[in-house]
Amino acid sequence: MLPQNISEKNGFIRMICGIILVSFGIARIARNPDCLIGKAMIIGGAMKVAEGSYQYCPLTDLATGDTEYGQSDFKYELK
Repeated sequence: MLPQNISEKNGFIRMICGIILVSFGIARIARNPDCLIGKAMIIGGAMKVAEGSYQYCPLTDLATGDTEYGQSDFKYELK
């Protein structure tokens, strides 16, 4: 299981925003089945719903770098 790196409140807000995004994407697809923006909205909204339910955000994990999945071992040297 992935470690939780966002709060319960943040996860709930992400779930609500994801559900709204999915519903708007479905509405766009219903009017025009070839709409690329609608498909992108559905995919992005589904990702936000998953982040909210698991309370894990991969971008937050990369930014903080405090877990084994983050960039804590990343070192870059200019030569």
